[in-house]
Amino acid sequence: MTLHLAGAAWVLPLAAVLLALSGLISLYRLLRGPSRPDRAVAIDALTLLAVAAMALLCLMRGEALFIDVAVLLALVSFLGTAAFAFLFDDAHSQMPEKREERP
Repeated sequence: MTLHLAGAAWVLPLAAVLLALSGLISLYRLLRGPSRPDRAVAIDALTLLAVAAMALLCLMRGEALFIDVAVLLALVSFLGTAAFAFLFDDAHSQMPEKREERP
């Protein structure tokens, strides 16, 4: 099945440039993030950008070769994000709780 996209000559390269720019911004946050949750969000953003890049590559080449890989990467990214959420939730649950004093 062949798919013809209107404006593909300029829209797809523009999308690729914007994905690359987003990847550089996320990479900067990963390297310079002030906290661990910032870095975890940057890793999640980078994996989602990789999924989007694979889908864009499929559109540019007209082949559905990388769609399965993109879906698998999205699933693994979801599991990683859930693991990070449990990790950070456990770190906060070990903090001493503040007690409210009643008058």
